[in-house]
Amino acid sequence: MQHLPLNKTPRSIQRPTALFAATVLSVAFLLGGCAAKKDHVDPPAPLKEFAASITTQDAWSYGVGSADRNAQLSLTPWVGRSASGSVLVATDARGQVVASDSRTGEQRWRSELGFAVAGGVGGGGDKVVITGLRGEVAALDLANGALLWESDIGSVVNAPAAVGPQSVALRTADGRLVVLNSSNGERLWSDARPVPPLSLQGTSQPILMQDAVLAGFDNGDFSAYELGSGRRLFTINVALPKGRNDVERMVDVDSTPLFDRGVIYALAYQGRLIAVDAATAQVVWASTMSGFSNITLDATAIYLTDANSHLLAIDRRTGRTLWSQNALHARNVSAPLLLNGQLVVGDKEGYVHWFAAEDGRLLARTRAANSAIPRAPVTDGERIFIQAREGRIVAITSSGTTAQK
Repeated sequence: MQHLPLNKTPRSIQRPTALFAATVLSVAFLLGGCAAKKDHVDPPAPLKEFAASITTQDAWSYGVGSADRNAQLSLTPWVGRSASGSVLVATDARGQVVASDSRTGEQRWRSELGFAVAGGVGGGGDKVVITGLRGEVAALDLANGALLWESDIGSVVNAPAAVGPQSVALRTADGRLVVLNSSNGERLWSDARPVPPLSLQGTSQPILMQDAVLAGFDNGDFSAYELGSGRRLFTINVALPKGRNDVERMVDVDSTPLFDRGVIYALAYQGRLIAVDAATAQVVWASTMSGFSNITLDATAIYLTDANSHLLAIDRRTGRTLWSQNALHARNVSAPLLLNGQLVVGDKEGYVHWFAAEDGRLLARTRAANSAIPRAPVTDGERIFIQAREGRIVAITSSGTTAQK
Protein backbone atom coordinates (compact mmCIF):
# COMPACT_ATOMS: atom_id res chain seq x y z
CA MET A 1 0.00 0.00 0.00
CA GLN A 2 1.22 3.48 -0.82
CA HIS A 3 1.81 5.40 2.39
CA LEU A 4 1.59 9.14 2.62
CA PRO A 5 4.62 10.96 4.02
CA LEU A 6 4.12 11.47 7.74
CA ASN A 7 4.09 15.25 7.57
CA LYS A 8 1.54 15.31 4.76
CA THR A 9 -2.10 14.28 5.03
CA PRO A 10 -4.84 13.92 2.43
CA ARG A 11 -6.90 17.02 1.89
CA SER A 12 -10.48 16.28 0.85
CA ILE A 13 -12.12 18.99 -1.20
CA GLN A 14 -15.86 19.46 -1.12
CA ARG A 15 -17.17 17.92 -4.31
CA PRO A 16 -20.51 16.49 -5.54
CA THR A 17 -21.92 13.91 -3.12
CA ALA A 18 -20.87 10.72 -4.94
CA LEU A 19 -17.30 11.84 -5.38
CA PHE A 20 -17.08 13.12 -1.83
CA ALA A 21 -18.30 9.73 -0.57
CA ALA A 22 -15.64 7.99 -2.64
CA THR A 23 -13.02 10.29 -1.16
CA VAL A 24 -14.15 9.46 2.38
CA LEU A 25 -13.98 5.74 1.60
CA SER A 26 -10.48 6.15 0.18
CA VAL A 27 -9.29 7.95 3.29
CA ALA A 28 -10.90 5.29 5.48
CA PHE A 29 -9.11 2.61 3.48
CA LEU A 30 -5.82 4.45 3.87
CA LEU A 31 -6.15 4.97 7.60
CA GLY A 32 -7.51 1.49 8.19
CA GLY A 33 -4.72 -0.11 6.20
CA CYS A 34 -2.08 1.86 8.03
CA ALA A 35 -3.59 0.97 11.38
CA ALA A 36 -3.55 -2.71 10.51
CA LYS A 37 -0.01 -2.64 9.10
CA LYS A 38 1.94 -0.18 11.21
CA ASP A 39 5.10 -2.17 10.62
CA HIS A 40 5.03 -1.03 6.97
CA VAL A 41 5.55 2.60 7.97
CA ASP A 42 9.25 3.38 7.89
CA PRO A 43 10.60 4.43 11.29
CA PRO A 44 12.61 7.67 11.35
CA ALA A 45 16.35 7.23 11.10
CA PRO A 46 18.16 7.59 14.43
CA LEU A 47 20.61 10.46 14.66
CA LYS A 48 24.11 9.01 14.71
CA GLU A 49 27.14 10.55 16.38
CA PHE A 50 29.65 12.22 14.07
CA ALA A 51 32.53 14.67 14.17
CA ALA A 52 31.21 18.12 13.22
CA SER A 53 33.40 20.08 10.81
CA ILE A 54 31.70 23.44 11.30
CA THR A 55 30.49 25.16 14.45
CA THR A 56 27.03 26.63 14.97
CA GLN A 57 25.68 29.07 17.51
CA ASP A 58 22.25 30.44 18.36
CA ALA A 59 22.44 34.20 17.77
CA TRP A 60 19.04 35.06 19.25
CA SER A 61 15.54 33.66 19.57
CA TYR A 62 12.05 34.61 20.67
CA GLY A 63 8.51 33.25 20.75
CA VAL A 64 6.51 34.87 18.00
CA GLY A 65 3.19 34.05 19.68
CA SER A 66 0.46 31.44 19.51
CA ALA A 67 1.75 28.01 18.44
CA ASP A 68 0.16 25.84 15.76
CA ARG A 69 -1.43 23.42 18.20
CA ASN A 70 -3.07 21.25 15.54
CA ALA A 71 0.26 20.76 13.71
CA GLN A 72 -1.39 21.56 10.38
CA LEU A 73 0.26 24.84 9.38
CA SER A 74 3.66 25.37 7.81
CA LEU A 75 4.31 28.98 8.69
CA THR A 76 7.46 30.54 7.37
CA PRO A 77 9.12 33.91 8.02
CA TRP A 78 10.45 36.27 5.35
CA VAL A 79 13.55 38.45 5.18
CA GLY A 80 13.47 41.88 3.52
CA ARG A 81 15.31 45.16 3.58
CA SER A 82 13.91 48.45 4.82
CA ALA A 83 15.58 51.85 5.20
CA SER A 84 16.85 50.78 8.62
CA GLY A 85 18.41 47.51 7.44
CA SER A 86 17.57 43.82 7.13
CA VAL A 87 14.23 42.80 8.70
CA LEU A 88 12.83 39.37 9.58
CA VAL A 89 9.02 39.27 9.50
CA ALA A 90 7.14 36.36 11.09
CA THR A 91 3.55 35.60 12.03
CA ASP A 92 1.88 33.21 14.45
CA ALA A 93 -1.23 31.11 13.90
CA ARG A 94 -3.69 33.65 15.28
CA GLY A 95 -2.51 36.64 13.26
CA GLN A 96 0.18 38.39 15.27
CA VAL A 97 2.91 39.74 12.97
CA VAL A 98 6.35 40.64 14.35
CA ALA A 99 9.21 42.38 12.51
CA SER A 100 12.70 42.16 14.00
CA ASP A 101 16.19 43.34 13.17
CA SER A 102 17.68 40.23 11.55
CA ARG A 103 21.10 40.88 13.10
CA THR A 104 20.08 41.46 16.73
CA GLY A 105 16.52 40.17 17.02
CA GLU A 106 15.39 43.55 18.35
CA GLN A 107 11.70 44.14 17.62
CA ARG A 108 10.95 46.82 15.03
CA TRP A 109 7.15 46.61 15.07
CA ARG A 110 4.22 44.35 15.92
CA SER A 111 0.78 44.19 14.28
CA GLU A 112 -2.45 42.28 14.94
CA LEU A 113 -4.28 41.12 11.81
CA GLY A 114 -7.52 40.05 13.44
CA PHE A 115 -7.72 36.75 11.55
CA ALA A 116 -6.20 33.26 11.80
CA VAL A 117 -3.18 32.84 9.52
CA ALA A 118 -2.67 30.04 7.02
CA GLY A 119 0.41 30.42 4.85
CA GLY A 120 3.11 32.43 6.57
CA VAL A 121 4.72 35.61 5.25
CA GLY A 122 5.33 36.59 1.64
CA GLY A 123 7.07 39.81 0.78
CA GLY A 124 8.64 42.01 -1.83
CA GLY A 125 9.84 45.59 -2.01
CA ASP A 126 8.23 47.72 0.68
CA LYS A 127 5.43 45.38 1.75
CA VAL A 128 4.65 41.99 3.27
CA VAL A 129 1.52 39.94 2.55
CA ILE A 130 -0.13 37.44 4.92
CA THR A 131 -3.02 35.11 4.11
CA GLY A 132 -5.83 33.83 6.35
CA LEU A 133 -7.76 30.61 6.87
CA ARG A 134 -10.97 32.13 5.48
CA GLY A 135 -9.46 33.69 2.36
CA GLU A 136 -8.26 36.94 3.90
CA VAL A 137 -5.24 38.65 2.33
CA ALA A 138 -3.56 41.55 4.14
CA ALA A 139 -0.67 43.75 2.96
CA LEU A 140 1.44 45.55 5.58
CA ASP A 141 4.03 48.29 5.24
CA LEU A 142 7.47 46.75 5.80
CA ALA A 143 8.72 49.91 7.49
CA ASN A 144 6.13 50.12 10.29
CA GLY A 145 3.56 47.31 9.99
CA ALA A 146 0.70 49.62 9.02
CA LEU A 147 -2.16 47.97 7.10
CA LEU A 148 -1.97 49.02 3.44
CA TRP A 149 -4.96 47.05 2.17
CA GLU A 150 -7.04 43.94 2.85
CA SER A 151 -8.79 41.68 0.37
CA ASP A 152 -10.90 38.51 0.42
CA ILE A 153 -10.29 35.82 -2.20
CA GLY A 154 -12.75 33.29 -0.76
CA SER A 155 -10.41 30.34 -0.14
CA VAL A 156 -7.50 29.44 2.11
CA VAL A 157 -3.95 29.94 0.82
CA ASN A 158 -1.53 27.51 2.47
CA ALA A 159 1.69 28.88 0.94
CA PRO A 160 3.16 32.38 1.15
CA ALA A 161 2.04 34.90 -1.43
CA ALA A 162 4.41 35.86 -4.25
CA VAL A 163 4.78 39.64 -4.07
CA GLY A 164 6.02 41.79 -6.97
CA PRO A 165 6.07 45.51 -7.76
CA GLN A 166 2.74 45.40 -9.59
CA SER A 167 1.13 42.10 -8.60
CA VAL A 168 0.52 39.63 -5.79
CA ALA A 169 0.00 35.98 -6.83
CA LEU A 170 -1.65 33.34 -4.62
CA ARG A 171 -2.46 29.63 -5.02
CA THR A 172 -5.68 28.70 -3.25
CA ALA A 173 -6.64 25.33 -1.78
CA ASP A 174 -9.60 25.05 -4.18
CA GLY A 175 -7.37 24.94 -7.26
CA ARG A 176 -7.18 28.60 -8.28
CA LEU A 177 -4.35 30.95 -9.11
CA VAL A 178 -5.40 34.47 -8.08
CA VAL A 179 -3.50 37.62 -9.03
CA LEU A 180 -4.14 40.88 -7.19
CA ASN A 181 -3.04 44.46 -7.74
CA SER A 182 -0.08 45.00 -5.42
CA SER A 183 -1.04 48.63 -4.77
CA ASN A 184 -4.63 48.16 -3.56
CA GLY A 185 -5.48 44.43 -3.41
CA GLU A 186 -8.02 44.52 -6.23
CA ARG A 187 -8.37 41.28 -8.18
CA LEU A 188 -6.78 41.43 -11.62
CA TRP A 189 -7.55 37.90 -12.82
CA SER A 190 -7.77 34.28 -11.73
CA ASP A 191 -7.67 30.82 -13.27
CA ALA A 192 -9.24 27.65 -11.87
CA ARG A 193 -7.79 24.19 -12.41
CA PRO A 194 -9.31 20.75 -11.66
CA VAL A 195 -8.83 19.49 -8.09
CA PRO A 196 -8.56 15.70 -7.68
CA PRO A 197 -10.51 13.86 -4.94
CA LEU A 198 -7.36 13.67 -2.81
CA SER A 199 -4.28 15.85 -2.74
CA LEU A 200 -1.54 16.71 -0.30
CA GLN A 201 -2.24 19.27 2.39
CA GLY A 202 -0.64 22.45 1.14
CA THR A 203 -0.04 24.34 -2.09
CA SER A 204 2.99 25.65 -3.90
CA GLN A 205 3.96 29.30 -3.94
CA PRO A 206 3.63 30.91 -7.38
CA ILE A 207 6.67 32.48 -9.03
CA LEU A 208 6.38 36.04 -10.35
CA MET A 209 8.60 36.94 -13.30
CA GLN A 210 8.86 40.23 -15.16
CA ASP A 211 5.92 39.51 -17.46
CA ALA A 212 4.75 36.03 -16.45
CA VAL A 213 3.70 33.96 -13.45
CA LEU A 214 4.35 30.23 -12.86
CA ALA A 215 2.21 28.01 -10.66
CA GLY A 216 1.95 24.31 -9.77
CA PHE A 217 -1.41 22.58 -9.28
CA ASP A 218 -2.93 19.64 -7.41
CA ASN A 219 -3.54 17.61 -10.59
CA GLY A 220 0.19 17.29 -11.32
CA ASP A 221 0.47 20.19 -13.81
CA PHE A 222 2.30 23.45 -13.71
CA SER A 223 1.39 26.36 -15.95
CA ALA A 224 2.85 29.64 -17.16
CA TYR A 225 0.60 32.68 -17.55
CA GLU A 226 0.94 36.09 -19.08
CA LEU A 227 1.08 38.32 -16.01
CA GLY A 228 -0.85 41.25 -17.42
CA SER A 229 -3.80 39.39 -18.93
CA GLY A 230 -3.89 35.99 -17.24
CA ARG A 231 -3.68 34.24 -20.61
CA ARG A 232 -2.33 30.74 -20.16
CA LEU A 233 0.90 30.41 -22.14
CA PHE A 234 1.53 26.70 -21.65
CA THR A 235 0.89 23.78 -19.31
CA ILE A 236 3.33 20.96 -18.59
CA ASN A 237 2.35 17.72 -16.89
CA VAL A 238 4.84 16.82 -14.13
CA ALA A 239 3.00 13.70 -12.90
CA LEU A 240 0.32 11.39 -14.28
CA PRO A 241 -1.96 9.58 -11.77
CA LYS A 242 -1.33 5.84 -11.58
CA GLY A 243 -2.88 3.14 -9.43
CA ARG A 244 -6.15 1.47 -8.45
CA ASN A 245 -7.49 3.99 -5.93
CA ASP A 246 -7.40 7.69 -5.18
CA VAL A 247 -4.53 7.34 -2.72
CA GLU A 248 -2.28 5.50 -5.15
CA ARG A 249 -3.27 7.91 -7.94
CA MET A 250 -2.58 11.03 -5.90
CA VAL A 251 -0.21 13.50 -7.54
CA ASP A 252 0.50 17.09 -6.59
CA VAL A 253 2.87 19.93 -7.43
CA ASP A 254 3.34 21.34 -3.93
CA SER A 255 6.94 22.28 -4.66
CA THR A 256 7.38 25.82 -5.93
CA PRO A 257 8.73 25.90 -9.51
CA LEU A 258 12.11 27.54 -10.12
CA PHE A 259 13.20 29.68 -13.07
CA ASP A 260 16.87 30.21 -13.82
CA ARG A 261 18.85 30.98 -16.97
CA GLY A 262 15.89 30.38 -19.26
CA VAL A 263 14.93 27.02 -17.75
CA ILE A 264 11.99 26.17 -15.47
CA TYR A 265 12.38 23.34 -12.95
CA ALA A 266 9.39 21.65 -11.32
CA LEU A 267 8.92 18.70 -8.96
CA ALA A 268 5.78 16.63 -8.27
CA TYR A 269 4.73 14.16 -5.61
CA GLN A 270 4.67 10.63 -7.12
CA GLY A 271 5.86 12.14 -10.38
CA ARG A 272 8.98 13.68 -11.86
CA LEU A 273 11.55 16.40 -11.58
CA ILE A 274 11.59 18.14 -14.94
CA ALA A 275 13.51 20.88 -16.71
CA VAL A 276 11.57 22.94 -19.28
CA ASP A 277 12.93 25.41 -21.82
CA ALA A 278 10.88 28.53 -21.04
CA ALA A 279 11.16 29.90 -24.59
CA THR A 280 9.85 26.79 -26.34
CA ALA A 281 7.89 25.06 -23.52
CA GLN A 282 9.74 21.85 -24.38
CA VAL A 283 10.87 19.40 -21.71
CA VAL A 284 14.69 19.30 -21.72
CA TRP A 285 14.91 16.31 -19.37
CA ALA A 286 12.75 14.47 -16.85
CA SER A 287 13.77 12.29 -13.92
CA THR A 288 11.39 10.03 -11.99
CA MET A 289 11.14 11.42 -8.48
CA SER A 290 8.66 12.17 -5.68
CA GLY A 291 8.71 15.24 -3.49
CA PHE A 292 6.56 18.03 -2.11
CA SER A 293 9.14 20.47 -0.69
CA ASN A 294 10.71 23.40 -2.51
CA ILE A 295 13.87 22.95 -4.53
CA THR A 296 16.95 25.15 -4.72
CA LEU A 297 19.95 25.30 -7.05
CA ASP A 298 23.39 26.66 -7.83
CA ALA A 299 25.37 26.81 -11.07
CA THR A 300 25.74 23.04 -11.37
CA ALA A 301 23.05 21.25 -9.35
CA ILE A 302 19.46 21.22 -8.12
CA TYR A 303 19.06 20.31 -4.45
CA LEU A 304 15.90 18.83 -2.96
CA THR A 305 14.41 16.74 -0.19
CA ASP A 306 12.36 13.87 -1.58
CA ALA A 307 9.24 12.23 -0.12
CA ASN A 308 11.41 9.87 1.96
CA SER A 309 13.36 12.78 3.50
CA HIS A 310 16.45 11.93 1.47
CA LEU A 311 18.58 14.89 0.39
CA LEU A 312 19.61 14.79 -3.27
CA ALA A 313 21.79 16.73 -5.68
CA ILE A 314 20.70 16.56 -9.34
CA ASP A 315 22.80 17.65 -12.31
CA ARG A 316 20.85 20.59 -13.72
CA ARG A 317 22.03 19.89 -17.30
CA THR A 318 21.05 16.21 -17.48
CA GLY A 319 18.80 15.32 -14.53
CA ARG A 320 21.31 12.72 -13.34
CA THR A 321 21.61 12.17 -9.57
CA LEU A 322 25.02 13.41 -8.39
CA TRP A 323 24.66 12.20 -4.80
CA SER A 324 21.98 11.08 -2.35
CA GLN A 325 22.06 11.39 1.45
CA ASN A 326 19.65 9.19 3.45
CA ALA A 327 20.90 9.98 6.98
CA LEU A 328 17.56 11.68 7.77
CA HIS A 329 15.28 9.02 6.28
CA ALA A 330 11.61 9.47 7.34
CA ARG A 331 12.43 12.40 9.65
CA ASN A 332 9.99 14.73 7.82
CA VAL A 333 12.80 16.97 6.68
CA SER A 334 12.15 20.47 5.36
CA ALA A 335 13.24 21.78 1.99
CA PRO A 336 16.94 22.75 1.92
CA LEU A 337 18.38 26.24 2.18
CA LEU A 338 21.58 26.72 0.18
CA LEU A 339 24.08 29.11 1.79
CA ASN A 340 27.85 29.36 1.32
CA GLY A 341 28.17 25.89 -0.15
CA GLN A 342 26.11 24.33 2.63
CA LEU A 343 22.59 22.84 2.61
CA VAL A 344 20.59 23.47 5.76
CA VAL A 345 17.41 21.57 6.67
CA GLY A 346 15.15 21.22 9.71
CA ASP A 347 13.41 18.05 10.87
CA LYS A 348 10.32 16.94 12.80
CA GLU A 349 12.05 17.02 16.20
CA GLY A 350 13.44 20.55 15.91
CA TYR A 351 16.97 19.59 14.83
CA VAL A 352 18.80 21.63 12.19
CA HIS A 353 21.34 19.80 10.00
CA TRP A 354 24.10 21.14 7.74
CA PHE A 355 25.40 19.19 4.72
CA ALA A 356 28.11 19.94 2.16
CA ALA A 357 26.54 20.81 -1.18
CA GLU A 358 29.48 19.27 -3.06
CA ASP A 359 28.99 15.71 -1.83
CA GLY A 360 26.24 15.52 0.84
CA ARG A 361 28.59 15.08 3.82
CA LEU A 362 27.01 15.84 7.20
CA LEU A 363 28.78 18.90 8.62
CA ALA A 364 26.91 19.91 11.77
CA ARG A 365 23.75 19.47 13.79
CA THR A 366 22.02 21.45 16.52
CA ARG A 367 18.65 21.25 18.21
CA ALA A 368 17.04 24.64 17.69
CA ALA A 369 13.51 23.90 18.93
CA ASN A 370 11.33 21.31 20.66
CA SER A 371 8.90 20.86 17.78
CA ALA A 372 8.92 20.31 14.01
CA ILE A 373 10.54 22.74 11.58
CA PRO A 374 8.21 22.25 8.60
CA ARG A 375 9.58 24.88 6.20
CA ALA A 376 13.08 25.53 4.88
CA PRO A 377 15.22 27.97 6.86
CA VAL A 378 15.50 31.49 5.44
CA THR A 379 18.56 33.73 5.49
CA ASP A 380 19.79 37.31 5.43
CA GLY A 381 23.07 36.16 3.91
CA GLU A 382 24.82 35.75 7.27
CA ARG A 383 22.35 34.11 9.65
CA ILE A 384 19.74 31.44 9.06
CA PHE A 385 16.30 31.64 10.66
CA ILE A 386 13.93 28.81 11.47
CA GLN A 387 10.31 28.91 12.63
CA ALA A 388 9.19 25.88 14.65
CA ARG A 389 5.62 24.73 15.11
CA GLU A 390 5.75 25.64 18.81
CA GLY A 391 5.91 29.29 17.70
CA ARG A 392 9.62 29.89 18.21
CA ILE A 393 11.94 31.87 15.90
CA VAL A 394 15.66 31.06 16.16
CA ALA A 395 18.58 32.81 14.43
CA ILE A 396 21.68 30.64 13.96
CA THR A 397 25.20 31.40 12.73
CA SER A 398 27.78 28.91 11.51
CA SER A 399 31.52 29.05 10.88
CA GLY A 400 34.11 26.69 9.51
CA THR A 401 34.97 25.11 6.18
CA THR A 402 33.16 22.58 4.00
CA ALA A 403 36.37 21.49 2.26
CA GLN A 404 36.89 17.74 1.93
CA LYS A 405 39.64 16.53 4.25
